[in-house]
Amino acid sequence: MTGLIRTSQIPTSAAIAVLAVAVLALTACEKGKPRHPPPDPMALPDAPEAPAPVRSTGLPKSPQPAAFSLDQLGATASPLSKPTVTAPANQPLAFSGFAYDAATGQPARGVDLVIDGQAHGTAYGAARPDVARYFKSPALLDVAFKATLPAGSLTVGAHTLLIRVVSADGKSYAEGQAIPFQLR
Repeated sequence: MTGLIRTSQIPTSAAIAVLAVAVLALTACEKGKPRHPPPDPMALPDAPEAPAPVRSTGLPKSPQPAAFSLDQLGATASPLSKPTVTAPANQPLAFSGFAYDAATGQPARGVDLVIDGQAHGTAYGAARPDVARYFKSPALLDVAFKATLPAGSLTVGAHTLLIRVVSADGKSYAEGQAIPFQLR
C-alpha cells in the first residue's frame, strides 16, 4: 500500500491540529448567510398616514404667547430666521419643530398648524433631547411636532402659517405670530 499514511505515522500534535482545523471549519458552516427574502408580490402597499387630529378647534385663545420653534418648512431649515420662505407647490410640504405649554413648562396637549385659516393637526410628542437639555428640564423631552401636507393641497402663491400650542390641560391654546411663506 503505497500512498496511504497510517495514523501511527502522523505525530500526535499534527493530528490534533488537523482535527482542530476540521472542527472549526464545520462550526463556521453552521452560521448561514443572512437571507433577505424578496418582497411579497401579494402584499398590500402601505396605507398613507392618516392626518393627525386637530386639537385646538373650539378652545379659547390664551393671551399667553406660544412657546415653539419651527425647525423646518418645506426644505427650508430654520424658516423663522429667513426673510422669505419659498417651497415648490408640486411636492409634499413638511413642517417640523417643537412646542410646549409656556404657562406650565410642560409638554403641550398638541400642536396645530393653521394655514390661511384652515387648521391641520400634527403628530406631537416625539423625543427632543436637545430641547430638554437646552431648557434644563427633563419634562420637555417629548415635545416635537411634525406634519406633512400632500402635494397640491395648497395653491401656488402667498400663504400664512400660525402655530397653535394647546395647553397641557387641553383647555386653551396659545398662538404664535403669523409666518408668511410662498409656494411656486
